[in-house]
Amino acid sequence: MAALGLITIAAAALMAAESPLVRWTLTDTLAPVRVLALIGLGAALALIGARARIAALLLFTLGIAAALAAEDRLLASLDHIPRAATHLFYTGPMTYLAAGIALIGGARWRDWLAPAAALIFGAMIGLTIKLTDPSLHEPAFTVTPLLIAFWIPIAVMLTLRGFWRGWFPVFGRILGSWLTAIGLLYGGAALMPPKREPPPPAMALPPASAPGAERAIPGLPAPDEPAPFPGGGDRFKQP
Repeated sequence: MAALGLITIAAAALMAAESPLVRWTLTDTLAPVRVLALIGLGAALALIGARARIAALLLFTLGIAAALAAEDRLLASLDHIPRAATHLFYTGPMTYLAAGIALIGGARWRDWLAPAAALIFGAMIGLTIKLTDPSLHEPAFTVTPLLIAFWIPIAVMLTLRGFWRGWFPVFGRILGSWLTAIGLLYGGAALMPPKREPPPPAMALPPASAPGAERAIPGLPAPDEPAPFPGGGDRFKQP
């Protein structure tokens, strides 16, 4: 299995040099900052009941579909929201906060918080897919991140349910606190205005020249004085 995984990674690395889709998927869709939030969502799905899990998956799908359908409105609002193209409507912090809140809640509230968090999470995923698509509406650049957005949480959920241990809920709350803190820090950094370099200092003007200051070299006569005769005295002086 390890050898198969290494072969898959090597093949993907070779394909990345040829395919823009693979290169974009490895550097953007599978970036650690996005995968970690998806893992948190999968952990939240593993800690809830079967009915709440189905509802969360449905709401997750609904949130993605709604965000994909609102692409035109999003692009129209880019000019009205400050720095929206930079922070992508705070999609990153919102995914972390949604997954973290779903994990922090106790067993009584988790079945209600997880589906609502999945709806918000899905909407943020849909926004991210549309706002980071480098192609001109190429279907592959939409389908591939969608498959990954479903694959990672479901794989984490099935793995945790298959190897269930009694301490998983405790670890889930710890993970939720980490994700919430990351979301708050991430959002705070996005809210801060960009640092601008100070303008260069103004150059000091030279001081005003005093009378007779035009004589730059000592020993030379001033411009308003006649040049002396080399032998001394004035060349045109009458005897």
